[in-house]
Amino acid sequence: MKSLLRRIIPNPLLKQIRYLKKYLERKRNLRRSIEDVFTEIYKENKWGGEKGTFYSGAGTADEKIVSAYISMISKQASILDFKGERFIDLGVGDFTVGKQMLPLCSSYIGVDVVKPLILRNQEEFASSSTKFIHLDATEDELPEGDICFIRQVLQHLSNEQITSVLGKLKKYKYVFITEHYPTDNNSIKANIDKVHGADIRLYQNSGVYLSEPPFSLPIQSLDMLLEIKGTGLGKGNDRGVIRTFLYSPQS
Repeated sequence: MKSLLRRIIPNPLLKQIRYLKKYLERKRNLRRSIEDVFTEIYKENKWGGEKGTFYSGAGTADEKIVSAYISMISKQASILDFKGERFIDLGVGDFTVGKQMLPLCSSYIGVDVVKPLILRNQEEFASSSTKFIHLDATEDELPEGDICFIRQVLQHLSNEQITSVLGKLKKYKYVFITEHYPTDNNSIKANIDKVHGADIRLYQNSGVYLSEPPFSLPIQSLDMLLEIKGTGLGKGNDRGVIRTFLYSPQS
């Protein structure tokens, strides 16, 4: 039924309905913790997937997107000589991407705020060199490691929460940050604030631009390594682009 309605409802009206739903959801999320919000997202499969399964969304499931990402990380591991170092994956999600990086590291820690997800990952994928930790990266101390990965996580957080995470990254040698952006156009407004939740700024023709206020990371500390066409944003919406940056917090 939902699929049929999407086909027959005009795009402008469909966008208005989506905007109203997002407004109401953001208003509700404002009063709830990050853990409660993202636990509900997985429980109710708001990013898709079969009911009762853990699914981190189209950007994680799309083989073309993931393959390009893993290929880039493998290449950088050789260029920057970090093969065999300790990896920290913030917002590990369903581990679809993280498990493909295991051959590159000596140890791997996947971090997520959703406790049932972490328990599932720990039960199914943990080993002597791979473990999963339940914590809130915006509030808790981050685990020790060498290389950090933050893949399409910041886009779901408020500017204040993003700032909190960025302030904790100086302990890592390199940080790979991946975000979903609008296709380049003259009307983009960087870093529109939002409430933590399933949606992202792209629907408002915005994104997380780390060198722009309020984050203002030094431009020389950021190097864009990968850009690929986005996916999973619904009929009539800009697919955008998914970009991965190498952030060198110690530079």
